Amino acid sequence: MAPSPHKKIHQVAVLVFDGGDILDFAGPVEMLSHVTYNQDRQTPEPGFKLHIVAANPTIRAGGALTVTADLTLEEASKRLDEFDILVVPGGPPELMMGLVERDSPEMQFVRDFATRVPSDGGKGERVMFSVCTGALLVGATGAVGNLNLTTHHGAYDLLRQVCSKASKGGEAVNVLESNAQRRYVDGGVNGAGVRVLTAGGVTCGLDASLYLAALKVGDAAAEWVADLTEHEWKKAT
Repeated sequence: MAPSPHKKIHQVAVLVFDGGDILDFAGPVEMLSHVTYNQDRQTPEPGFKLHIVAANPTIRAGGALTVTADLTLEEASKRLDEFDILVVPGGPPELMMGLVERDSPEMQFVRDFATRVPSDGGKGERVMFSVCTGALLVGATGAVGNLNLTTHHGAYDLLRQVCSKASKGGEAVNVLESNAQRRYVDGGVNGAGVRVLTAGGVTCGLDASLYLAALKVGDAAAEWVADLTEHEWKKAT
């Protein structure tokens, strides 16, 4: 069932790539796929529609899971204005830095989303949502100056270095350490009108996904998904 006209179905591009951490993208997919406006599994009014995006038709995540893309990066790039939300997962630091340093198609897609103002002038606030070391791609866009970010605890210094290089001596980025009280950070909105949401390592993406659900669909919807999935939502304080 489609929601009422005033209940928007938010279009979500979920970026995946070879070697990426599985739960970094699978966690948000699981949580967001259950979000409904009416909290009814029989006749749901969905809050999100998810699109898996990858450089190739299939990728091998975490060396263990083959994922089929709904759209290639080339196809998704042509439809960039259609997406309200971009999910950016992480992976081993050396993998992520390789994507950054060779200005990979994945890096270009994230940068384009972070910096582009939709041709219609904006259809509502967009969100760039990273999990774990996915924040390295977010930081490398150079479009997060003066915002707060977080990432996996083992990558704080690397994220600071990436952000500093991308800013070219411009606006600083504040890297906050995630902890039990702050498993994700809503860093605010950048100059292109994109809200930047970053989560700490791996499982922090579950909590950030519920925050995103509450932000876009409502607290009741997010709490319902937390109960449905038997997940204790650790809200940022």
